[in-house]
Amino acid sequence: MRWLKAAGGGGAAGDAVADAGVGQALRDDAGVAVEELLPGQPVQARVRGVVHWSGTVETVSVPLAVVWILEDGLGERKLLDLREYQVNHQDTTDR
Repeated sequence: MRWLKAAGGGGAAGDAVADAGVGQALRDDAGVAVEELLPGQPVQARVRGVVHWSGTVETVSVPLAVVWILEDGLGERKLLDLREYQVNHQDTTDR
């Protein structure tokens, strides 16, 4: 497995992105696959169609199926488990 530093990460621990081929994409009914998420992408995290979080992808862990985002507004970091949230790309006009 190869790890890539997230863009604009500032060198903090956890600012790496797994770059590994995973046999099958982990995909929720309405969400994108974890392999499709990249640092810097604006996303929304939903549960049953209701938006819980929106922000910018910071770190992606393909083997764990989790993504760290920098939340819009307060700028807090949120860890999203893609088995619990449907994460979709957010159009920049929605921000």
